[in-house]
Amino acid sequence: MMYTRGKRRGALAAAGSMLAGLALVPATAPASAAATLSCRAMAAYPAKWTAGYDFQFAVVNTGTEAFSAWVITFDVPPGDVIYTTWNGSVVQSGQHVVARSYTNTYNGSLAPGASAESIGGVVEGDSAGGLTNITCTPEAPAAPAGPAA
Repeated sequence: MMYTRGKRRGALAAAGSMLAGLALVPATAPASAAATLSCRAMAAYPAKWTAGYDFQFAVVNTGTEAFSAWVITFDVPPGDVIYTTWNGSVVQSGQHVVARSYTNTYNGSLAPGASAESIGGVVEGDSAGGLTNITCTPEAPAAPAGPAA
């Protein structure tokens, strides 16, 4: 009986030591949410006529980090051709269009929650608007502010 009691005491002492050791391990704090870069582009059609229309995008920074440039991709209806743009550069291949802001410009750099009128243009074609498959992607995080002079 003595032998059993000694084994029990030894086991209890070992278990107590393990539990005490666990109590000394600090709990890790949950990691804070990582900064995100994201944006949304919305198209408007300020003017329409028989053989074409204007389009104008507004870009909103929907992320938690500022960025200095964005890329909007979208599709135009079949046969429509963008023939002039402003506030950015555009490349059209068939129906697919890639529009880029000018980096670090008034409409390319956006703080979280900020919005700006972005690229616009004139489209020649029989449809009266209706850009589809619109996506917005921030292209570059904003450069950190330098030290005060």
